[in-house]
Amino acid sequence: MRIRTLSLAAAIALATLLPVTPAQAGTSFDFLFNVGNVSNDNQYFLNLMVGHYGYDRQVLEPVLPRVRSVDNDLPVVLFLAHESGRPVDFIVDLRARGLSWSVVFTRLNVSPSVLFTGIDRDPGPPYGKAWGYWKKHPKSLAYSDNDIVGLVKVQAGTRYARATAWDLAHERGRGRPVAAVVADKKGRPWQGKPAKGAKSHDGNQRGDHGNGQGDQHGNPHGHGAHD
Repeated sequence: MRIRTLSLAAAIALATLLPVTPAQAGTSFDFLFNVGNVSNDNQYFLNLMVGHYGYDRQVLEPVLPRVRSVDNDLPVVLFLAHESGRPVDFIVDLRARGLSWSVVFTRLNVSPSVLFTGIDRDPGPPYGKAWGYWKKHPKSLAYSDNDIVGLVKVQAGTRYARATAWDLAHERGRGRPVAAVVADKKGRPWQGKPAKGAKSHDGNQRGDHGNGQGDQHGNPHGHGAHD
């Protein structure tokens, strides 16, 4: 009995000495920097965002393993870095504390109105309730992480799909993710369909920013999906 107890204690002690492996350790992020490594709509959308904001691979790649969900957190990090003028590693630190995106927006003094640019009327679900709340409370930041992620993708998608934010939000309600609408518009290079204007951005771009992670904490006024 004593030997078994000692063995258990030794196993626990050994476990505490082992390094904690990030959730995405070992994951390849080549698709973010080279369109030739893109294999689906979501990867293509993220590739376009990284290229648009001009982040250098040497700056962005080292912090990517800290992002719990690259598909959902990275677009918000890039968007907020642009809107606030703060470096992405600062935003990463806020998100890593477990703060909701609404709280991060507040800390960065970014108005919620940037989420609704181009949505001039109720787009219907999944963002109609958030839009209605914003119209009544334009300065309040009480949205779920899902709403914020989805609306950021809508705003980013307007650049690539050449569609209005209202159109993209409305299409989301019809079951079409923003990334799919963008890929439909620009083509899918991994299927042998050349992407319009797509290019690799492995080289030297602006490298004054980094990225983010964290648990999601929805708020009472959040109503939506984040695609």
